[in-house]
Amino acid sequence: MSSIVLLRTAFTLLTIISILVASNIYTLIPIYDEVASRLAISSSDVVIAGSLFTLFYAGGLLSFGPISDYAGRKNILVFGLFASSLTTLAVGFSTDAFSLWLTRSLQGFTLASFASVVFAYSFDLFPLKQRTLLVVLINTGFLIAGIFGQLVSSILTHLFSWNSVFVFFSICYLFLFAVAFFILNDSPKAKQEQEPFWVVYLSLLKDSRLFKCYLIALTLLFSVIAFYDALSRFFSGPSNELFMIRTAGLIGASVSLFTGKLIEKIEEVKTLALGLFIGVISLVAMLFFNSVIGLIILSILFISSISLSIPTVITLVGSYGGKRRSKALSLYSFILLTGASFAPTIAVLFGFFHMLLGLTFLFMINIGICHLLNIEKVNSAK
Repeated sequence: MSSIVLLRTAFTLLTIISILVASNIYTLIPIYDEVASRLAISSSDVVIAGSLFTLFYAGGLLSFGPISDYAGRKNILVFGLFASSLTTLAVGFSTDAFSLWLTRSLQGFTLASFASVVFAYSFDLFPLKQRTLLVVLINTGFLIAGIFGQLVSSILTHLFSWNSVFVFFSICYLFLFAVAFFILNDSPKAKQEQEPFWVVYLSLLKDSRLFKCYLIALTLLFSVIAFYDALSRFFSGPSNELFMIRTAGLIGASVSLFTGKLIEKIEEVKTLALGLFIGVISLVAMLFFNSVIGLIILSILFISSISLSIPTVITLVGSYGGKRRSKALSLYSFILLTGASFAPTIAVLFGFFHMLLGLTFLFMINIGICHLLNIEKVNSAK
């Protein structure tokens, strides 16, 4: 098999893994009531299971990056899938609230092994052009997962039972483990840090450039979830039209494929500022054009903004992180998810239009942060 074919196979494999791993963040959302009914527990107990998943997923994001420095990136990616297959299957065999909480916690922790390591793996193994494309594909996969996870969960629960959702994903992870074991190459051995990883994380936060990137990262996935949460409460039309608006946003994810070319032409910080500016335009326009057609078009524009911004931030974090990029990227993933976990709680406090105004304000602050990053870049070049 030629190197080009192997490269394409690896890229395809990692993209598929990103979709299927991130999908389990969303699988319980459309089946809260069904799970509660079958297990004879309250819906709030199922919601707690989702919160525990997020908490342990975040803990895994902080843990597996440093662990991969010692155990190797490929080992964490591959055997993380095997562990995820077991914990995901265990969720499907839950019999009460406690077992659901326990298994979803374990599942969240093991699934974090992918997102916390894959970006460092791409920086270690691939040159700039190939790396940028891979980062874009993986992030596109994460965006697709938000729709795919809920869709698969709803369909399988309707056709079979809620347990079948987790049996399906468990089989997928086991198959991907076997394929990844043979397809993925080992990355160069990372230099081991002498300091405790929490000391390294604190030092990364003290880096002014990384800190600015983390501030932006905190708002990106938060914005997506808060937008769709507020939209679902605002929209009074048929459910199929709301689904069309949500699904249309995936078209915007394709814009991320052009991130590499933009970075080559106008550099990272300006590409990030462009993505955020597109976000401001889409959010302001939605204040005035909120028909079904208007929301479909503008949601595409909004997701285009996010899909352009996220891989650019990852590129910047990986670059600024230097020899500590695995931990810098793990911290990025943790912060990104932390922002996402706050979104539902905050979104419920505001109406759709107030949320649009709030997100517009956040994006404008982020553009200001980009300006500061650009000033630092110019000053360091002198």
